[in-house]
Amino acid sequence: MKTHRILILISAILISQAALAKLPMSNDVFGKSEGTFDFCAQAKPSDAAKYQERKRSLVRGASDKEVADSRKTSEYRNAYDWITAQLGKLSKDQSVAACDAVLRSDP
Repeated sequence: MKTHRILILISAILISQAALAKLPMSNDVFGKSEGTFDFCAQAKPSDAAKYQERKRSLVRGASDKEVADSRKTSEYRNAYDWITAQLGKLSKDQSVAACDAVLRSDP
């Protein structure tokens, strides 16, 4: 049940990214999204390049300064730390399944 909730959260975060402006999401959602991609790049090294490309796609259209400023906020850091901690609680099989779901979701 916990895995199901985490998968739903990940999907909601990734789907919401397309609907917003220059920096395509709030600092909280940005932190959770990047945390998810970084976690998955480590959990599935064979797909690391795909996760890094998805991570880069999060900030297309935003300036380097906007991205850097967002990453400095407590909202970003707290969200990043929270999602990586939650994903870290999953078993290896669950984390691989969650990461596979991330790649199957629309960018």
